[in-house]
Amino acid sequence: MQKTKIKISVTSIIIAVLLVLYAVSLILLMGWGLINSFKSDDDYSFGGNILGFPDLNAWGAKEALAFGNYRKILFGSSFQFDAIDASYYSVLFGYVENAPGTNFTFGHFIFNSVMYSVICSFVHAFIAFTCAYLCAKYKFRFSEIIYVTMLVVMAIPIVGSSPSMMSVLRDLGIYDTIFSMVVLNFNFTGVYFFVFYAHFKGLSDTYMEAAEIDGASQIGIFFRIIFPLCAKVFFTVFLLQFIQTWNDYQTPLLYYPNHPTLSYAVFKMMRDTTGGGMEDQNVPTRVAGCMVLAVPIFTVFIACNKLLMGNLTMGGLKE
Repeated sequence: MQKTKIKISVTSIIIAVLLVLYAVSLILLMGWGLINSFKSDDDYSFGGNILGFPDLNAWGAKEALAFGNYRKILFGSSFQFDAIDASYYSVLFGYVENAPGTNFTFGHFIFNSVMYSVICSFVHAFIAFTCAYLCAKYKFRFSEIIYVTMLVVMAIPIVGSSPSMMSVLRDLGIYDTIFSMVVLNFNFTGVYFFVFYAHFKGLSDTYMEAAEIDGASQIGIFFRIIFPLCAKVFFTVFLLQFIQTWNDYQTPLLYYPNHPTLSYAVFKMMRDTTGGGMEDQNVPTRVAGCMVLAVPIFTVFIACNKLLMGNLTMGGLKE
C-alpha cells in the first residue's frame, strides 16, 4: 500500500499561523474579560490589577467573586436608563409623539433583543433565500440584471443613506417600531444572496420537474420541496445573521431608540458618563455587561456548532 505525500505550501503555513494567532487573541480577550468581571473596583482601578487574577484581599473582592458585578447588571438599578423624546413630524400623519415615560431595565433589553434579532434575521434570510432561488432557477433576462446589480452593490459602498432612510420611515409613520426594522431588513443585498444563489445553481432541476409532473404548483414546489431540501443552508444563514443582529447596536440606536436592545444598552453603558445612572458602573461591572451580551451568542455557537461549521452541500439524487 503506497503512502500519499501531502504537500504543504509556504502560503498555507502562513495562513494557518495567522489564523491560530487570531484565534488565540480572541480567546485571550474573552479570558481577560471573564477574569476582570469578577474583580472589585478597588482591585481593578485603585489597585491597578488589570491583567492579574482577582485579589482576594481587596475591598469588595468577596462580593465581586460572588457574581456581584453580574447582579448589578441583571438586577441592579444602575443598569437602566429613561426613554428619550424621539417625537417627529410625518408628512402623512402629522406630529407623532414618541416619548414613552418608562424606565428601561434588563428585562426590556432582553425582550427587545430577542424580538429584533429573531424577526429581522429571519426576514433578511428568507428574502435573500427567495430572491436567490428565483434568479437561479427561473430563466428570464431580469434575473441576470439582478445578479449583476448585486455584484455592483457589493463592490461599491453606499454611504450617506441613513438620513434619507430615517426621513422615509418618519414620513410613513413607522419610525421606532418593529415594523420599521422589518422594512429595513426586507432586502436581499449582501453576501448571503450569493451563498444561496450558488447553492441553488448546484441543485438539480429533477426535484422541480418531478413535482411539476405530479401537478404541484410553483409555490408548492418552493415550500414543500425546495425549502425542506435547503433547510440546513437557510438556518445556517439565519444563525449567522442572528449573531450579527444580536451584536448590532448602531441600527437600534438610529431607528429603534425607545426599544433598546442589550447591545445598545451595553454601548450606552460604556459611553454614558453624564446622568441616567449608567455612569455609576465601574470598569469590572461594564466588562460583566459585555460578558452577559456574549453569553447567548456563545450558547448558540455551542449548540449549533455542527450546523455552523458543517458544509453547505446537499445530496439526494442517485445518478
